[in-house]
Amino acid sequence: MSRYAASWETQDGFEVISLTDASSDSVAEIVPGVGNNLYRFESRGRQVLVPPASMYALRNENNATFMYGTPILFPPNRVMDGRIDFRGREYRLPLNEPPNRHLHGEICSRAWEVVEAGASDEQGAFVTSRFSYASYPELMAYFPHPLTFTVTVRLCDGRLEMSGTIVNEGEDEAPFAFGLHPYFSVPYGSGEEIELQVPAVAEWPVTNEAFVTDRPSVTDLSRALNEGVSIADYPVNGCSLLSLAGGDSTCRMVVKDRNYTIAYRFGPEFPYVVLFRPDWAAAYSLEPYTYVTDAFNLPYEHELTGARGIGAGETFRFSTGMWVE
Repeated sequence: MSRYAASWETQDGFEVISLTDASSDSVAEIVPGVGNNLYRFESRGRQVLVPPASMYALRNENNATFMYGTPILFPPNRVMDGRIDFRGREYRLPLNEPPNRHLHGEICSRAWEVVEAGASDEQGAFVTSRFSYASYPELMAYFPHPLTFTVTVRLCDGRLEMSGTIVNEGEDEAPFAFGLHPYFSVPYGSGEEIELQVPAVAEWPVTNEAFVTDRPSVTDLSRALNEGVSIADYPVNGCSLLSLAGGDSTCRMVVKDRNYTIAYRFGPEFPYVVLFRPDWAAAYSLEPYTYVTDAFNLPYEHELTGARGIGAGETFRFSTGMWVE
């Protein structure tokens, strides 16, 4: 009998896919019908991600689709006035955050299609899902590019991998900005010592809403994060934006008093990371991005900010992983 399993169940009317690894006491749950959210991951007796109270809450509470689990963001963070200018073309995204901003895109709330799921000793337990802009005329009306997102979540040897591709199946280059927003479960409390390690090379000055106010520079925080800094007293609703060293980046949250570490790895396709502590959950987010917030509207060179396009026929690939040490 395989140590791995992929199973289906219904919660609050939504299909949920569970991936299990008996040997490492690990379970991951994905809800394709609500943004393909990897909303739960527990491993080796530790809760890694903060889940919603229920599927009903994830679907119906205001903004809940990007407040728990692992929302998939396109574009990530905020776009001022919902406006993007790219290659001489203007895009107007819907304003979904008062007074005049677009926040986190729509694929984190839309239904995805399950392509394949299964389990074996060789492959672990996995599920592959797909989202196509071409299937949603209302999205194509303001972003007329048939992008197809394919994401595989795989649990193997206690490690949870999320990888995938984004393909531009159209005939025109599209503005491109992609990110993930995992909410890691962090046991804040009296006397807890929690250390964060990030391979940062510079910090961007930002507002509390992650809007960039100047060019990046080497700071005390960006230097210290390489060795580890305490986040036990990181300000609630505070955020930081960092440029990374390049190559694969592995960040760690070390919960010293409880003797375990949550590790999060992502590839060089994500050269930036946002740090964020929400006020609605005992969580801390490490958000890998392909660009800095609202990069298309910044007065800096695109090579610095990550503002870029995805060409006709081009495929963007990404890979991340999380585990408990």
